[in-house]
Amino acid sequence: MQARSQAAVPVAGDLSARTAYADSERQTKVSPLMLDEWMPAFLAQLATPGAQLVRATTREGARLIHLFAPERESFAEFTADGAGWRVRQGGPVALWDDIEEALTAWQEAGSPDITAVRLRVTPASHQYWIDSGPSLRWEHRIT
Repeated sequence: MQARSQAAVPVAGDLSARTAYADSERQTKVSPLMLDEWMPAFLAQLATPGAQLVRATTREGARLIHLFAPERESFAEFTADGAGWRVRQGGPVALWDDIEEALTAWQEAGSPDITAVRLRVTPASHQYWIDSGPSLRWEHRIT
């Protein structure tokens, strides 16, 4: 658990400026609303450490959901598209691609709960995995 002095500074300011230049746009395979649930949100943090989920409403009343990874200067912006969602991504890391891969693999593994997650701590890294497959493995290097 992080101390308050270690906590990430929340993303603030003009969100439209932060998301002005997208590298790609597409329909999502899974809903970003899954991130409202505990286990998908946990998997998202394993897949994209430090990413922050930000919700906003346009002046016209449209709901927007954003993911920002300020340290990696990357973003994903979601807009409702009928029954589904569209995602625009920009920056060096395709945040939603990494999260979506983890969420899809987790669903295909039967959506196991937190008791299925394994952790190995070494002096160099923290390694997390769910035995179901290679898409459910993460290594976070200690700096």
